Amino acid sequence: MVRTIAARYELVEMLGRGGMGAVWRARDRTLGREVAIKEVSLPAGLDEAQVERTYARTFREARSAARLDHPGIVTVHDVVEEDGRPWIVMQLVRAESLDKVIAREGRLPPVRVAAIGADLLDALRSAHAAGVVHRDVKPGNVLLPAAEAVPGGAGGRPPTGERAVLTDFGIATVAGDETLTQAGAIVGSPSYLAPEQARHQKATPASDLWSLGATLYAAVEGRPPFKRPDVWGVMAAVLSDDPDPLQLAGPLTPVLHGLLRKDPDQRMSYDDVGRLLRQIAQGAAHVPPPPPPVAPHNVTLPPSPAPTTGAGPPGTTSPTFGPSRPRRPPWPLIIPAGIFAAVLVAAVITVVVFITGDDGDTGNPSAPSAGSRAGATSSPPSQTNGALPSGYRLYRAADFIAAVPQGWTNEPSGDQVQFVDPAKGVTLGMVIGRIANTESADPGDGLAAALANIKADTRQYPGFKQESFDRNVPYQGGTAAEAQFSFIKNDNPSRTRIRVFRFDGAIYQFVIFADQKYWEVAVPAYTTFLNTLRRTP
Repeated sequence: MVRTIAARYELVEMLGRGGMGAVWRARDRTLGREVAIKEVSLPAGLDEAQVERTYARTFREARSAARLDHPGIVTVHDVVEEDGRPWIVMQLVRAESLDKVIAREGRLPPVRVAAIGADLLDALRSAHAAGVVHRDVKPGNVLLPAAEAVPGGAGGRPPTGERAVLTDFGIATVAGDETLTQAGAIVGSPSYLAPEQARHQKATPASDLWSLGATLYAAVEGRPPFKRPDVWGVMAAVLSDDPDPLQLAGPLTPVLHGLLRKDPDQRMSYDDVGRLLRQIAQGAAHVPPPPPPVAPHNVTLPPSPAPTTGAGPPGTTSPTFGPSRPRRPPWPLIIPAGIFAAVLVAAVITVVVFITGDDGDTGNPSAPSAGSRAGATSSPPSQTNGALPSGYRLYRAADFIAAVPQGWTNEPSGDQVQFVDPAKGVTLGMVIGRIANTESADPGDGLAAALANIKADTRQYPGFKQESFDRNVPYQGGTAAEAQFSFIKNDNPSRTRIRVFRFDGAIYQFVIFADQKYWEVAVPAYTTFLNTLRRTP
């Protein structure tokens, strides 16, 4: 039996389902035409007040979207109520979404992406002029008509009358209207979310421009600009990292750099973006350089190979650190405590992966590596004489140098580096990583919140016991926060120590982890690393 909505719209087939419901192809009995209907459904667990607020928001935003009249925006025809919830009736666009095109074809040519971008920019400019901010621009909300959805047609540009279309203003808000979003929720897709939205600040037209840049980046590179293994890694990268290096963007590079600037006021303007996109789409051989960029938000930490010359053999004098570099200006951001703590938790969970060992096999362990044994047989080495401690080597990265035990492996990953004792059956290692490009966050508050989250995670940290917490540890001419806790992993007593500190205009965390039986080896390695940590000259 055919289901009818509001005694007018017959549901024919489901076209897709997402986080906020399903989209149906339907027939409008009154006007005798096909339409698309968005069925709004909410996740379980919301109370009655939350449901009412969400439905009120949906009705309001459908009405705001209905004000928009532009060929690059899916038209909203009607919003009706059925079964006590809203159903949004829209123009039916026979097209494929950009995310599906990318999944099928991979990276798209810059000329084709520029044409898509020019269409989307026109649509956003029209919506912003009407006071509507989309807030969720992403490849899944970009529809490409048939000529766009297949490679090769008209050089990748749709024929006259067809263009890329932006859909789903389902979380858009009218400028100045009351926000009805649930407190603390992040609205939007993390991989395409502007930094100010990630900080729970009000979305603006500049936020949509950032998301447009992230969408075009994904189209031309085949992946989002901040590809990380989990949502918290993505959020941390959006807040503090530069986009991953471009490889295939070619002439689109200045556009993407101009749109993906952390500061909304520094993002490229509509006029500059539109001019460059049109030139690229028309096959211009040369694209003018972008406006002068703002100062870089961070310097990544890819390590150089451990030096075989210059540092000398163990026990010799370490190289002179030289005069300090000019300090790069801190990123003007106050990290919300929740985000700060979540980044710390994500970092520590990454560390705990090593606690599991190889398939959890702890039988027949080898002795710790030579460097570890050297550190374990003496008290933490003093660095006052400038000598590299016996059993240690100098590790040099783009932003720092420090002494690590000989024989330990280096495993860089984004803004962090992991050092692991490779001896079979030995669970022993440490991680240093940048949490945020600002000194304004409080290390003690962030670490305290992270510890509370770690304690609550009984799956990762069974038998958690906090052993110490000090938010006033003198370090690097300032004050750091440090904590130590124990827990059980694979039936083995394990221990972790964390220090959060200000370094080179940013906030860093340093973590050491070990099975309890190797803790006396771990502590000297931890202390030596922190004692020798300096900025790379």
